[in-house]
Amino acid sequence: MSQFTTDHKLRLFDELIAYRTRYLTVVLEDIYQSQNASAVIRTCDCLGIQNVHVIENNNKFTVNPDVVLGSVKWINLIRHNQSDSNTIPAINKLRKNG
Repeated sequence: MSQFTTDHKLRLFDELIAYRTRYLTVVLEDIYQSQNASAVIRTCDCLGIQNVHVIENNNKFTVNPDVVLGSVKWINLIRHNQSDSNTIPAINKLRKNG
């Protein structure tokens, strides 16, 4: 992608990435309407929040590309979907990681 971007924009990307935070983490649980969660992802990107955790129990989350507008490329989307009941293991893992 760098071949299509000016040197000024590339320097700006490098400067701004340093301001992203992992101090605040967003957790979404069992998303029913993908457009609402996709709007949350876009907001997290705008606010510089790096990690978004999605707990999938009954519903699998699908990113809505018309709402997220590419923001999902810039954040870490961590899915918790290893079993039928993922909420408690996800919370425990988040607590363990601080």
